[in-house]
Amino acid sequence: MTPEEVLKQVQREFPQIQRIGGETPHPEEVRGYLTLRVSSQDMFGLCKLLKEKLGFIYLDMITAVDWKGPVDPRGYITDPNPNPFLPEGATPQMAPSNPTPGVNYRETIQMVYLMTSLEKRAKIFLKVDLSRTSPKVSSLISLFHAADWQEREVYDLLGIQFEGHPWLKKILTPDFIAGNPLRKDYVHQKDRFD
Repeated sequence: MTPEEVLKQVQREFPQIQRIGGETPHPEEVRGYLTLRVSSQDMFGLCKLLKEKLGFIYLDMITAVDWKGPVDPRGYITDPNPNPFLPEGATPQMAPSNPTPGVNYRETIQMVYLMTSLEKRAKIFLKVDLSRTSPKVSSLISLFHAADWQEREVYDLLGIQFEGHPWLKKILTPDFIAGNPLRKDYVHQKDRFD
């Protein structure tokens, strides 16, 4: 099944879904793969269609990108920490340079999903733009058990709420860490380990 055939079947059910790239290359397109821009309201229904009717039964990954801009250097511990392998200690983080030219910075966090049809040997990328102030999207855990830890990781590091997730709690950072460390505006607050 070609990307065009998949897109045609998807747009029968969801005519508002747009392809990213295609004939004209686009920076957000994952080259060589069908890449779709999806609204958060359509995400669960689209994934259900892809899995149940089009054979995309494997969820490869769920991740997210904060498009705010350059990283706030206050999000890093700048004091050199002792390191037994480096007598002079670790190198402190440096302030970021100017924004990278050509990058479309914006006030969104973008969810990125990759699904595979093993039978058709096809992959599809889905991208969902969420508001930075209250990012929410439907959980895919009822469709894919593999979504469990991946959604919890994105929740922990970027603060995205997955509606309908039965065990949404931190998975990587300790409970005393305030904020979400992979957000570009994250500011580290000293704790008992600093």
